[in-house]
Amino acid sequence: MTKCGLLFSAMATVSSFLLFWSINACAGYGRYSLTPSQVAEDVYVLWGKQEPLTWENGGNIVNTGFIIGSDSVLVIDTGPTQLYAAEMINTIRSLTNVPIRYAIVTHHHPDHSFGIQEFKKNNINVYMHQLSKKLLKMEGPTLLGFMESLIGSNWVTGTHIDKPTHTIRSARILDIGDRKITILPFSNGHTPGDLAVFDHKTRTLFSGDLVFYGRAASVPHANVSVWQDHLQKLSEMKWNKLIPGHGPIVTNPEPLKKLSDYLSFLQRSTAEAVARGDSLAEVLQTKIPGRFSNLALVRSEFQRSMASLFRKLESEEFNSTIPSY
Repeated sequence: MTKCGLLFSAMATVSSFLLFWSINACAGYGRYSLTPSQVAEDVYVLWGKQEPLTWENGGNIVNTGFIIGSDSVLVIDTGPTQLYAAEMINTIRSLTNVPIRYAIVTHHHPDHSFGIQEFKKNNINVYMHQLSKKLLKMEGPTLLGFMESLIGSNWVTGTHIDKPTHTIRSARILDIGDRKITILPFSNGHTPGDLAVFDHKTRTLFSGDLVFYGRAASVPHANVSVWQDHLQKLSEMKWNKLIPGHGPIVTNPEPLKKLSDYLSFLQRSTAEAVARGDSLAEVLQTKIPGRFSNLALVRSEFQRSMASLFRKLESEEFNSTIPSY
């Protein structure tokens, strides 16, 4: 009997509600149904949903992608689970016979990096920012447990935290065959170590979570001021299309300005609250301006972001008042 069949049998004596829940939990087991979308010549994106992590989506909330050269395929982000990574690899192989040689992990957050092991198992070189490698090792097990509680063990089965084969601290060019790809590191912004991927042939930029479009940004590891600087640098790059970590394709700098506006609002509101001596409960009652109301997940991400920034700033304020001897 299959794993899900055993679960159904065991649950048959319990309430019908729990049985319905278990059936739905197993219904999507191991099936992401990834469909590549071509956005430029030999450049493809697997679009993630603008949703929170759930049992239904299995963590498929991230934009991953791949670029096909004449002798190599380069992948951008390995996805949230071993199952996702395996399906991604099979999807690419169904489209081209060119071997997959490189996988660039833009940062250590679970939806982007937890498929590393499957790529390594297939002898694919995995690149990551050096600082993200350290964070993945330190925080990965806790984040995996948290993700499992949100999407369920059926999706996470077989997934374990792994490390990249290579690390990057400065810009690097990879030639994948008649096609040069530049890997650009960005430090201490959205996270301590982010990477962006630029395809020179089509001038397509994969930004990872340095850019959120149509979705409230996530800031648990962020230095907002530095992130703003990174956004300005990205805006000044001569790209034709930008693939954000979350959200639809970007064709002009306007979405980056909107993200910068949202980040400024978070930073300003938190600083003003700390200056007033507000409590965290009061901070979480901050009104979200109407211009941000259409962002996906804005209420939940806003509260999480405000709590994170408030605690960080409050701690900095407290430490600055401690006399040194």
